[in-house]
Amino acid sequence: MLVPTIKTADDVRIAVAFVSNDGLSEIMPSVRTALNAGAYVEFLVGMDVHATDLSAIEDLYALSRETRKASLLCFASRGASSIYHPKMYLVRENQAATAVIGSSNLTRRGLKTNIEANLVIKEDVHAEIVSEIYSTYSRLKYHPNRVIPDDEFIRLFSDLCRNEKSRSRRLAKDPALRELEEAFIKKADNLHRPKPTKADLIGWLEMVYDVLPEGEFTNQEVYKHEKGFGQRYPQNQNIRAKIRQQLQVLHKLGFIHHRGAGIWRKAS
Repeated sequence: MLVPTIKTADDVRIAVAFVSNDGLSEIMPSVRTALNAGAYVEFLVGMDVHATDLSAIEDLYALSRETRKASLLCFASRGASSIYHPKMYLVRENQAATAVIGSSNLTRRGLKTNIEANLVIKEDVHAEIVSEIYSTYSRLKYHPNRVIPDDEFIRLFSDLCRNEKSRSRRLAKDPALRELEEAFIKKADNLHRPKPTKADLIGWLEMVYDVLPEGEFTNQEVYKHEKGFGQRYPQNQNIRAKIRQQLQVLHKLGFIHHRGAGIWRKAS
């Protein structure tokens, strides 16, 4: 169901650990159709030399250079202490949102032949669960290790992938390989990070942000909209706590600045 959903989408956001050539080829015709119709398509991918195909990364990078409507953002890990491992496919068409979240990477096996477990959620774009899903996606997108790749970064990843094929036959402390890995991480440290935009705000985040006054404001001023928020999300019985949570998220994303206890200023 993912392929036809992407084909008619207005907005597609995919966060996966691994991407393969055959997996990308499964969705690329639909991605192209959506882009040609004016959709925005974004990929958050891991840069695992063992599991991600170099040519798939190169194809996504080429797509991102081809049109501003397509973005590639890479996760450049500094070590093996934590692994980038999400699988999220988020698609919006008009006011309808579809989220596929589970175990399937962007590989043909992950999409078609493996025994996988995925939860499919179809809801109005303003539904509270959709708000929470996109909030999770934003945390992945604006992780400190997320970078906007450039030509040199892709080249260094290419060199790492090619060296990995013979790594098992080389000494673990091969100076040349260690130097290449250090160059890759150094390059990642100096790349630009993605900056949040209004388009990243969905559901609760968008609703709270839209009522914020210009300049300095307090929690109490936002609480004045509690009744309207409750009408949008009648199942939520703790609106004020939810407002405070969204203010914290907006702060982390850089949309507002913390000025003191319960005091904020909207970023210019």
